[in-house]
Amino acid sequence: MATKLRREIEPRWVAEYVLANYPEDPVKYRVPLGAIPTDVEERLGPEKARRSFRPWRPEVDALVLQKARLILVEGKIFKYMDGLSKLPIYKSLIPSTPELQAYKALPVDMELLLVRPVSWVTEAAEKAGVRIVLWAPPWIIPIWEERDKYWAPDAVAAREQRKEVLKKLGYT
Repeated sequence: MATKLRREIEPRWVAEYVLANYPEDPVKYRVPLGAIPTDVEERLGPEKARRSFRPWRPEVDALVLQKARLILVEGKIFKYMDGLSKLPIYKSLIPSTPELQAYKALPVDMELLLVRPVSWVTEAAEKAGVRIVLWAPPWIIPIWEERDKYWAPDAVAAREQRKEVLKKLGYT
């Protein structure tokens, strides 16, 4: 499955989860986190600096804004390590995020969405203070199952055959 297509699936999946589990709470999606460099702010002003510097700031999939806490939500269909490792960093960036100054004193919970449990992720998440949430609407199951096809004997044989053809053509 193409990376771009996968990137469009995860936002839909996260949005459905948030809507189903936090229907009354305000939510922001693809929230940029972290400070804007002082020199950029001085040169452009705060608002323009936020817009200009956005491509270089990390962003969390969703941020649920509750009265007593914030909830960072990161969904990963395949690259579990990415989500697991990013969440504590995202949490650490909230106090320096200009757009979130009104919330910086609130406690922050971290949730990592997975389609199915993965033992090493569950173990590491517990130690990192990340809550694993299993969310598997029926439409996502075939997408998740696609990941196993890479290692299926037919797929391995097809890759080896392509490598041999490329080798014979002089590509190594």
